[in-house]
Amino acid sequence: MSPRNAQFGREEIIEAAFQLVREKGWEGFSVTAVAKSIGGSTMPIYSQFSNVRELEDEVCRKAMGLLKESLLENRTEDKWIDQAISYVNFAMEEKHLFRCLSDGRNIELQKELGIGLVDFLDGTLVDYPLFTGLNEIEFRMIRMARMMFAQRLAHWLNNDINYLQKSGLEAEDFIRKSSKAIYDGFMLQFKNNADIA
Repeated sequence: MSPRNAQFGREEIIEAAFQLVREKGWEGFSVTAVAKSIGGSTMPIYSQFSNVRELEDEVCRKAMGLLKESLLENRTEDKWIDQAISYVNFAMEEKHLFRCLSDGRNIELQKELGIGLVDFLDGTLVDYPLFTGLNEIEFRMIRMARMMFAQRLAHWLNNDINYLQKSGLEAEDFIRKSSKAIYDGFMLQFKNNADIA
């Protein structure tokens, strides 16, 4: 069987496309580039995927899987802080994959993956001591404020890895202190609201 007629499985094709995007971004991705990467023709790709968008979506799903895996890394013994540090590090270390998760190629998929990510993170924080005793609204307020902070910081550092250093800041320390400020600020607000009521 010639390489042109060789059969390649769906997972092998997804992995080849994923590696291309990981190394070169979407600019390096095409069906022809994927075929070349696996050493075959484009025919196996079109036999496994109904269209190019389907393959692109699988690359994004695989990127999200890698992001979730990185979010479970124990960096500081504080899983809430670890999540933000890992998210920002992913944006800096996996520039192209991070961009493929929010580039607008497929808005519906991005919404699906975003909701899945929030649910995943919430699930890892069920027994987080600092959130014990918070009601659902309080929990959401703290989580959303810190999530917005981490997302924006990740985008800045994805585009300019030296962004914080230019201001004399170190990323991990900045994330830790900002997270504490967000938590402490909301807790003070919740206490004041309780005192008024």
